[in-house]
This record gives sequence, structure tokens and C-alpha cells, in this order.
Amino acid sequence: MFLSLEFIRDYEAGPFLFLNKQRSPITDQIMWLASNRFIWIPLYIFFLWMIYRKYPKNFWMMILVCALLILVNDQLCNAFKHGIERFRPTYDPVIGQYVMTVNGYRGGKYGFYSAHAACSFAVAMFVSVLRKDAGTAFILTAFLYAVLVSYSRLYLGVHYPSDLMVGALIGTFSGWLFAEWYKRLYDYAGKRKGKQ
Repeated sequence: MFLSLEFIRDYEAGPFLFLNKQRSPITDQIMWLASNRFIWIPLYIFFLWMIYRKYPKNFWMMILVCALLILVNDQLCNAFKHGIERFRPTYDPVIGQYVMTVNGYRGGKYGFYSAHAACSFAVAMFVSVLRKDAGTAFILTAFLYAVLVSYSRLYLGVHYPSDLMVGALIGTFSGWLFAEWYKRLYDYAGKRKGKQ
């Protein structure tokens, strides 16, 4: 196993359980909602609109690249989860009994690394690179969204901090990579239209 149970017990279990137990009925509901991808649809639409404002041509190309970004992150994460088979905290035989959950939700059996963290940071970086001219408030909004989604997974007890950190790093890198790819595709499409 890539990350042993000894590592989890010695280095992550204490901090994880401390953070996992900082809760209230109000934050239970907030974090439950924050972890639901569908609740963020209005924000996703806003992000797409912001990109469209700067790159008004080839709208469907933008949608395709965004969809591929999320699909790649999601599938890569699933490959890691089933390849490494690191238990989620809720299934961990050492600390599982101490983990607090919300609405009985435990997630799938394996949790390394977090698809929620990877996808949310990928989207945040993607829109930040493409609209870095939109200002600090826009970029902060994008990354605060990613942080909140990621933290909600720890709060719900289904991911260790390292699951989130690895997901955030992979998502951030892929978001940058796809944004650069999109800019090149956009420029290429524009040049082709100019020649016609």
C-alpha cells in the first residue's frame, strides 16, 4: 500500500480527528451542501460566462475543454483510488469508529486522493489563468470555492488532509495545463478563421 496505516495513525489521524470533531448543526448543513457538486452550478455558469466574455468565439470549444478537464481529473482520481486502495477515514480499521459523519454518509471504500479537491482546484486554476485580468476578487472567489469544497470532505470524514493536498496539487496543475491548451486552441481557431 502506497500510504501505510502506520503513516495514517502516526501523522494524520490526530490532526484529522481534531478537525473532524470541530462541528455544529449549522456547519453540518453548510458542509453537506458545499460537498454537493450540483449546488455549485450557478457558480460554474458564472465562471463560464466570465471566460466567454474574454473568449467570445468558439463557445462549444470552451465547454468541451472544461468537460475534459473535469473528466480527466475524475477518472485519474478513480484510477489512483482503486490502484492504491487506501481506506477512507470512515472505513479505516484503526480510526473509523472515531470519525464523525453527517447524515450517515461514508463515501466509497477508498479515498486517495480526493476527486472533489482535484476537480474544484482544477476549475479554480483554469478560470484564474484565463481571466487573471478580472481582478483579485474573482481569483479569490475561485480558490475560496475550491478550499471550501475540499475542506467539506474532511469535515464529512471521508478524506484525510493528504488526500486533499494531493488532489489540490494535481487539480491545480491540470487546470493550468488545460487553460494554456485552451488559449492555444482559441488562437489557432482564430487564425484559421482569419485565413478563410
